Amino acid sequence: MKWRRINYVLHRDIGYLCIGLTLIYAISGVVLNHISHQFNPSYNIKKSETYIKPFPAGTEPDMTLVDDILSQLNETGAFKNVAMLSPGNIRIFVEGNTLDVQLATGKTLQEKVTRRPLLFEVNYLHLNKAKGVWTYLADIYCVLLGLLAITGFLMIRGKVKTRGIILTLLGFIIPIIFLTYSL
Repeated sequence: MKWRRINYVLHRDIGYLCIGLTLIYAISGVVLNHISHQFNPSYNIKKSETYIKPFPAGTEPDMTLVDDILSQLNETGAFKNVAMLSPGNIRIFVEGNTLDVQLATGKTLQEKVTRRPLLFEVNYLHLNKAKGVWTYLADIYCVLLGLLAITGFLMIRGKVKTRGIILTLLGFIIPIIFLTYSL
């Protein structure tokens, strides 16, 4: 088998193998580029304000009080912890929700957090939060992308056209220019 045929087969098969991972990283890369204090690409965060019945001054944050507050709010998430923020203000942590309660007024601020379907999972992989085996799979993917670039470049028959040289060089020059002026 000629080297061009081997190169073509390698490029084709590596390309097929990389399609799924490339789409995962592409989707995740776009949403991760737009992280801001207003947009979390992995979680949907909903803030709301409600009122419950007020509690007398000096009320201690014991489990009876916490259960009463959670009951009034119809909160069914698993209880995690409670903290006194200041006299008369407590924070209750439950699965997927954080509640700040002003005991004297009953004013309650809630911050409910839910995973964004599909985006949570692709970001989890892209950011390598899985660690372990996923790290090695991601490393293999990076090597395959490198091979895909090289085999793609080698597929060109004859002399490389000026346009190809310019575009290839731009792929190196653009990040260098950006880093030069942003660091």
